Amino acid sequence: MEDAGLEPLLSLLSIGRPFHNKEYGNDDVSLFFVVNCLPFEAKLRYHFDKKEKALYWDILLDYQEVKTAPIERKQVILANSIINSFDILDKYKKLHLDKQKIQQSAKEYFIELGWI
Repeated sequence: MEDAGLEPLLSLLSIGRPFHNKEYGNDDVSLFFVVNCLPFEAKLRYHFDKKEKALYWDILLDYQEVKTAPIERKQVILANSIINSFDILDKYKKLHLDKQKIQQSAKEYFIELGWI
């Protein structure tokens, strides 16, 4: 399968940067996501590792849409997908994380980059 063209955009991101030195309710939890660009509908995977105190999840993008999109559209797709992916926190209310504040920090970061 041919590359969808996200790698140059992903390498530009310092996605942890907008979240440093900010309070989101629970400093003991780490968040990790993987961006997957697939040509088919896949099931969203997510998992909380109690030992590591880390939440892992996938961000699923439509391969055909991303592959054929111009770079500016890819930026919008990726930025909005990352921002919206934090909705996964609704399933983990016991982690006591401020989803709205996290999403706002991500949105401000992508606005700063000029992606949205």
